[in-house]
Amino acid sequence: MQFTRFRILAAALLIFLAGGGVFAYFKYKKISDYLVGQIHGQTAKKFGRQVKFKSVSFSPFKGIVIREACVSRRPDFSKGNFFCAAKTVIRPQFAALMRNRVYFSKVAFEKPVLKVRERGGTWDFADLLALLPETEKGLYLTWNASELTMKDAVLEADLETSGLSLALEEADISLEHYSSFGGNYGLKAEGLVKTVLKGKLLSAEVKLETDANFDYGGLASAKGSFGAENISYGAITLESLKTDWSLFNIRKPLADRNYAVSLTAEKLVIPGQENSVKEGVSRGLALFSAAMGKPAPRIEDIEMSSLTAAFRLDNSALAFKDLALRTNFMDLDAGLSIDGPAKTAEASLKAGIGSSKIKMSASGPMASPRILPALSATLSAKFREALVSIESSLLKTFPITGE
Repeated sequence: MQFTRFRILAAALLIFLAGGGVFAYFKYKKISDYLVGQIHGQTAKKFGRQVKFKSVSFSPFKGIVIREACVSRRPDFSKGNFFCAAKTVIRPQFAALMRNRVYFSKVAFEKPVLKVRERGGTWDFADLLALLPETEKGLYLTWNASELTMKDAVLEADLETSGLSLALEEADISLEHYSSFGGNYGLKAEGLVKTVLKGKLLSAEVKLETDANFDYGGLASAKGSFGAENISYGAITLESLKTDWSLFNIRKPLADRNYAVSLTAEKLVIPGQENSVKEGVSRGLALFSAAMGKPAPRIEDIEMSSLTAAFRLDNSALAFKDLALRTNFMDLDAGLSIDGPAKTAEASLKAGIGSSKIKMSASGPMASPRILPALSATLSAKFREALVSIESSLLKTFPITGE
């Protein structure tokens, strides 16, 4: 009897799955037929651009597969391609289809190429953004795809206003939407960044990972990391750079925000022919050397073995701590904290240039900190001026004093 019941249940389950499969098949077919009709008809007309593709197929397992799809620049392909992808896979959620609603479990692009342009402060995809459904919640809350991926992508941006062109090549990008009721996202991206600044090529292998939470007003919190390796800018090279961040209460008043950021960098080499950098370093060395009563050393190539730093904003208190710089001409350890409501600051500095050492501290009101040990009037004035300048720059970004 039990065996017979088991067979009945198994048969019923198979019938249910088969029925679901047939239902999904016809749903996919209906969606793909609608998609083809829209591409050939209203969609292209709404876009104000031409749209073409090689083929569209569908499968209950893979989803809707579009091969060699392209969208032109306005108004047609004679102006070039705006977006192309060798393969696009759109996979609707089965449970949503059963309720006659369209949500996507995954949208995947293989070898996509996206080229955007900015001219006079306007991007050439502004017309496409205007086609998005109007919503008071924002796209970050109404987005209905669980996962969006790009594999082996090329993203290019030309900014005419600044004269800057950016390219991200060999890129793998994944955007996951964790909640269908809110704006909880995870973003992973890596690739090769290239651009030209002041006639010199800047390139780096980059990797980004971040989790972001949006509320009705926009971004509320974010936590993640960014890393870059094999960085080069002309003759300047940097082996690695990494930063981690934790940003909470972003949309709350400044006094309630909680930010923490850390930075590490290793093996920077700046050849001596980079005169502008060398001149700036030399001016800083001259100030420290004068405080030590020693002549400033002559530097040619600049080599930095390591740099670490940490930043924190909490309860209107701003702090830069654990700053440690190691170079071939100077070792530097420093820290700075600002108490916004009290309008006071504390700073510490320890530097070594060859066999010469100096250790200093400053504390008290930001406008007139007390500097120890006592220096000549000229040197005290220069250090105080440098400290006040740093504090003013920070307070423009983080006005924690309430002024």
